[in-house]
Amino acid sequence: MTPPPQGASTAQATTRRGFLGLVGLTAAAGVLSGCSPPGTPRPGTGGATAAAGDQLKALTPTFVPFDAIKPDLPGTRSTLPGVPDISGGFSSYPADPVPALTRKAGRGGSYKAMTPLWGPPPPGLAANSYFQAVNADIGATLEFQITDGVTYVDKAVARLAARDIPDLMCIPNWEIDKMADFNKAVDQAFEDLTPYLQGDRVKAYPLLANIPTAAWQWSVWNGRLMGVPYPTEPFPYGLLYRKDLFDRHGWNQNPKTADELYRLGKEITDAKAKRWAFGDIHEMAWPIFKVPQEWRYEGGKLVHKYETPEWELMLEWMRKLFAEELIHPSVAGSKGANEKELIGAGQILVYRDGLGGWKELLQQHRPKNPGFALGVFPVFAHDGGTPIMYHNTAAGLFTFVRKGTPKAQVEELLSILDWCAAPYGTKEYELSNYGVKGRHFTLGSDGVPELTDLGTKEVAYTYGFLGGRPLYVDWPFPDATKANLAWQNATFPYIEKTPFDGIRIQRPGKYAGLQVPTEDKFTDIMRGRRPVSDARQIAAEWRRDGGDEARAFYLKVLRDNGRA
Repeated sequence: MTPPPQGASTAQATTRRGFLGLVGLTAAAGVLSGCSPPGTPRPGTGGATAAAGDQLKALTPTFVPFDAIKPDLPGTRSTLPGVPDISGGFSSYPADPVPALTRKAGRGGSYKAMTPLWGPPPPGLAANSYFQAVNADIGATLEFQITDGVTYVDKAVARLAARDIPDLMCIPNWEIDKMADFNKAVDQAFEDLTPYLQGDRVKAYPLLANIPTAAWQWSVWNGRLMGVPYPTEPFPYGLLYRKDLFDRHGWNQNPKTADELYRLGKEITDAKAKRWAFGDIHEMAWPIFKVPQEWRYEGGKLVHKYETPEWELMLEWMRKLFAEELIHPSVAGSKGANEKELIGAGQILVYRDGLGGWKELLQQHRPKNPGFALGVFPVFAHDGGTPIMYHNTAAGLFTFVRKGTPKAQVEELLSILDWCAAPYGTKEYELSNYGVKGRHFTLGSDGVPELTDLGTKEVAYTYGFLGGRPLYVDWPFPDATKANLAWQNATFPYIEKTPFDGIRIQRPGKYAGLQVPTEDKFTDIMRGRRPVSDARQIAAEWRRDGGDEARAFYLKVLRDNGRA
């Protein structure tokens, strides 16, 4: 799974206003079961609540591991509250995948599912033999409404506002964070899954029971289990680069300061050759400049990232990259440029993406270009000092069931999601990810699945989004698998501890709604449309419009949990 760039289209303001129509004048949602109230509700809190993970265990499904497949490459066991493990990986593809289930998952129903995709969409169900084969194995018909991942938040908000909700709807957590009223809308749009999955009830769905408990804790809204989570690896993203082209040109693959990265960009960029160093890497510039992940607690005060001197340093550096045209013009001139296409074409050489983007690009390009390779820069600090790296929460995407779905259909949909949650090394996983052997993929001389021309055309990551599973590095590329795990294990000691680690927080509505418009203003600074000196004014506007209210809420969360 690949987090997209931050930002939203200009249409988002309109769709966000429409989103308010869904939640209407409903009272603020209740506090999560078993936790202390966050205080007297204030304007703009928007149903905000908080609870430490151990307070949510009564709501979550019983964990029952699926032990038929075990990784042979080690990961890292996390001892940081709320921070996922590195689950390890596999050095080779299993020669004989095992069946995960012994019966059909579906009962003949027909459903629609909305999922994101960061890449070209495949043919629809009627013209796609991959979809047809998977549906036949499931025993039900899923028709995907595939939506561009870059603009997914706009489409999701618009559909929620119009009450045009499919049977299954995937929404990434980083998009939920931008939705000002999701805390209330979730109750009106989606089914409460607590009666189906809480405790031992999940054992009817053995592969959903294999999802780590921490991920389920992040699936609770308003005291109810509302979605099926997709667990995350610890890291939201890294700086990926075209290793094959770096090797060919002898470029530096281990920059140790922001200035070294800048100078690398100058060396790479050649507009006449249609080659630029970077996509919009500003989110990775945040940890490089040691900007806090969101809040920093110091001296008894909470300081937001927008208020730090590190934030201004980052803005100045990013502004230089844009001003000197080291960032691809399609990226600099829009919020919707497809950076995966650009790095695949060699028009950009470095971009910020989730580690899942590495796998997607290899699957797309290796069949026709066996030498295609990516790497990820080791983490570094702008001044050459000890680096920091951000971490994910335990779940990064959720699949919701449309509210009002009859009980029998909810059970069938959960059974389908159970099939979709089959882990690496199973027959169901193989079919979901590669299609039919001999038709959509073959095994290469190294035993690794290789998509055929038909598979490249028809197979898209769709069913995989619907069912979470422990996040082994399950890539069919041994070189990249080992490089990925080496980077993750080496980076784990640099994870920045945050004041709220392990606390499940539903963000105050006004605060969530501030993120996109505020960061649009900072984008104007980076792209030279406003002076850097405006950064403090923008931060003051953020405080006035809800940032200070949010600070009071978050400070109370710290005090309620004995952290302040």
